Amino acid sequence: MDGEDIPEFSSLKEETAYWKELSLKYKQSFQEAQDELVEFQEGSQELEAELEAQYRGQAARSGGYWALPSPRTLRDINTAYFLFSP
Repeated sequence: MDGEDIPEFSSLKEETAYWKELSLKYKQSFQEAQDELVEFQEGSQELEAELEAQYRGQAARSGGYWALPSPRTLRDINTAYFLFSP
């Protein structure tokens, strides 16, 4: 717990207040981390869409010459290679 020692409590009320405050602190920290994660995921999705659009535009301008084969096509090529190689 952040390297801190649990203090001695003089009453149950004091201990309850301590743990309640600590739990609220961790809850806030969790919420901030979750918000940052959502923001990061949204930004990543936007960037991925932008890069995909740029890639498709470049592929269209080059006549598709630089287009990469799909994962399924690569799998089929690899399967055929291993089935028919000597």
